[in-house]
Amino acid sequence: MAKKISAMVLVMIIVVSGVIYCSPTQAEPMAADPSADSFPWAEEGVNYCTSRGIMTGDEHGDLKLGDNITRAQMAKMLTEAFGLSGGSGFDDVSEWHWSYPYARAISEYMPSKSSVFNGDEKVTREEFAATLVRAAGLNTGSVRNPGILERHFSDAGEVSGIYKTLLTIAVERAYMKGSEGRIRPKDLLTRAEVAALVYRAAADNTGERPLTWEDLGIEQTYTPIMGDAQITVEQAQSWAVSRGAAQRFIDIAPVYWEYGKQFGIRPEVMYAQAAKETGYGHYGGAVRPDMNNWAGIKIKSPIGDRTEDHETFASPEDGVRAHYNHMSAYVGIEPIGDVHDRYYVVKSIDWAGSIKNVEALGGRWCPDLYYGYSIIYDCLDQMAQY
Repeated sequence: MAKKISAMVLVMIIVVSGVIYCSPTQAEPMAADPSADSFPWAEEGVNYCTSRGIMTGDEHGDLKLGDNITRAQMAKMLTEAFGLSGGSGFDDVSEWHWSYPYARAISEYMPSKSSVFNGDEKVTREEFAATLVRAAGLNTGSVRNPGILERHFSDAGEVSGIYKTLLTIAVERAYMKGSEGRIRPKDLLTRAEVAALVYRAAADNTGERPLTWEDLGIEQTYTPIMGDAQITVEQAQSWAVSRGAAQRFIDIAPVYWEYGKQFGIRPEVMYAQAAKETGYGHYGGAVRPDMNNWAGIKIKSPIGDRTEDHETFASPEDGVRAHYNHMSAYVGIEPIGDVHDRYYVVKSIDWAGSIKNVEALGGRWCPDLYYGYSIIYDCLDQMAQY
């Protein structure tokens, strides 16, 4: 699978265990040849990794994209991609071996570490995903949607316990994708796949290529935001009671249904979102109940996630109208009455007015790509059963 390195000024040849690697001193994108057509889905990732020296080829410029990656190669790529350093050594890696600095650097990020590195061992999808997540600066406490694996992948039970939470993070952040309802945790990874994974994580971290809900490797659904109510207010209130909701959250439901008629937006969608944003009216975060902010709406120029970074509305009813007005900027309809400053911020974004389904709120309303799905699975689906 020849992959030519263009505009290379100097090539350093490193021979390790019979395999020859080359590392360009002036990193530039490698020109694709016909053999690379087997991995068109990895083109962006390969270009990203080769242009930064994260992935290098042999003396012929062959990237060996179809080969399975070894643990030593994983260590090199993640070290280069995320600037890792420090760590401790392994009994089986000599300080004279090419992989020594990379093995040390990656040691603190490996979820399962022993005294031996086994650098020539091939790496599974679950091990790589878990190590990638930690190298990207996340940990098990970063998980947002713990049930993703079981909900979407028939082989979720095959995931090793030590990797499960970190693999969940890799999926919810669209670093690793499943296919045909399977996540294949024990499969080995090709170098092409690794380039794609590293690109998604590194580019998303830097904002170079922000990921969207459409990048999630799960079966995509499209739940409309606009339309008539498909759930009655009585159903919604019964559901809220069953969830131990605050009385003020139960009492505000009829206002949601009334504004739903005026805006042409499904009120159950808005009420479900309010449940997620406020903890069923109990709040408990930066936003206080007396702020009448049902949707976590921020001020025009917040500097963090403090109480003062969020809007305050005059009454619970006014807060519902503000929630609908805010959503109107997303779906592209006219607001009702005076609007808050944050409405104009959303209206100025290039995708404003294009968000037509609940799933598409992920990565838009909040950074969580799975946000819209969580509204559906955790709230809307259950509400419909009452």
